[in-house]
Amino acid sequence: MKIQVLSQSFYPDHSGISLYSSEFAFYAAEKGHEVEVITGYGFYPQWKKRKEDRRKLFSTEYNGKVKILRGYIYVPEKPTTFKRVIHEISLLASTSFNFFRAKKPDVIVVFTTPILLGFIAVIFKKLFKCKLIINVQDFQLEAASSLNMIKEGLFFKILSNLEKFSYANADLVTSISHSMFDILKYNKKLKDKKIYLWPNWIQKKDYILDPVNKGIFRKQYNINSSEIIIGYAGNVGLKQGLEILVELADVFMQNTCIKFFIIGEGAGLPNIIKYANDKKVKNVFFLPLLSPAEYKAFLNDLDIFFLPQKKTAFDVYFPSKLLGLIAAKKTILISADEESELFKTVKTNKIGFVTKYGDINALAVIINENIKNAEKSKEVSRNADIYVSQFERDVVLDSVLEKIIKL
Repeated sequence: MKIQVLSQSFYPDHSGISLYSSEFAFYAAEKGHEVEVITGYGFYPQWKKRKEDRRKLFSTEYNGKVKILRGYIYVPEKPTTFKRVIHEISLLASTSFNFFRAKKPDVIVVFTTPILLGFIAVIFKKLFKCKLIINVQDFQLEAASSLNMIKEGLFFKILSNLEKFSYANADLVTSISHSMFDILKYNKKLKDKKIYLWPNWIQKKDYILDPVNKGIFRKQYNINSSEIIIGYAGNVGLKQGLEILVELADVFMQNTCIKFFIIGEGAGLPNIIKYANDKKVKNVFFLPLLSPAEYKAFLNDLDIFFLPQKKTAFDVYFPSKLLGLIAAKKTILISADEESELFKTVKTNKIGFVTKYGDINALAVIINENIKNAEKSKEVSRNADIYVSQFERDVVLDSVLEKIIKL
C-alpha cells in the first residue's frame, strides 16, 4: 500500500507530534508499505531551524525506505498569534507544492495540528482519489481559545467550518484519548463508524534504564548521589503551567538537598525564567532541550518527574511523555485540574501521585513523603508497568494499519 504521511514536524524533531508521525512512517515502511512524508524543516519545540536548513526552499531525502519531501516554513523566534498564522500559511503553501512532487498514494494520513493541514489534504484526496485519515493530536481552536490566544469571532468561525469540512470529507478521524474521542463524537458530531481511538504508543524497551549509566547527569551538573532531583523536561508551552514548579522550588529553597530542573524550550520559557528571577528562586535550573541520549541520562538520575497542566476550559489532553515516564519506572507527580483527562487517568490507574493544580502544600507533602518512604513509589511503579503494556508500539500500530487496509 502507498501511504503518504503529512505532518507539520517530523524527524529529526523529537518532541510532540513529530515523535508519532515519524514513528508511524518508519513502522509502516518496516511492514512493507511504500511511504512518503510531506513535511517542513525541523524547528520544534525550540522554534528555531537548524543552521543547515535556513536557506532551503525544498529538498528530498531518505531515511531508510521512507522518502521525505520537505518544504520551506517561516519560523518566528517569538511565536505570537499573528506570527503563528504566517507560519501556518507558509506550511500550507509548501505542503501544496510538495503534494505535486509526490506520488499518487492509496491513503493520506495527516497528523494535526494545524487543523488546516486536514483541509489541504481533503483537496488532494479528491485530486488523487484516495483515502484520507486525520489523526487529531490536539484540538487547536479550542486550546487557543481556552488560553485566550484567539477570540471567537469571524476568523474563529471560518477556521471552525474548515475543520468540520475536513472531518466530514475524511474517511476516518482518529484521536489519542477517550475524552478527545468523545469530543469528535459529541462536539464535532461525527458518527461512530467514522471515528477511531488511536492512542499514542511507546516501545518499552527504549525506556529501560541501564544502571551502568546511572550518575552521568549528576556528574555533568555536580549533583551528588544523596541529593534529590525533581524536574520537568519537554515543551515549555503556555498550557503546561510550569510556574507551579518555580513556586514549589521556592518552598524548598532552604533544603539544599533538593534540586529542581526545567528542561526544554518553547513559547512559555521566557516568562517562566522571568518569573523565577522575579521571585529570586535559586534552586531551579534551566537547561535547553536534550538529545534523546541526554534525556535518557536525565531520566536515569531523576527522582521525581513533575508534570503540571494548567486548568483551562478544555482539559482533555493526555501528555504523550507520560507513557515514556511510566515505562522508565519513574515516580510521577501530577499537578492538574481534577476533571482533566490527565488527573483522572493517573488517579484511577494509580500510576502516579496527583494533586489539584496549584496546591503547593499538597505537592510539598507528597515530595516529603516520597523522600522518607521509597516504598510508596515502588507500589505505584508496579501499577504503571501493567498500565503501559497496552500502549506497546506493535500492538497499537498493527491495529491501526489493519484498520487502514480495511477502509
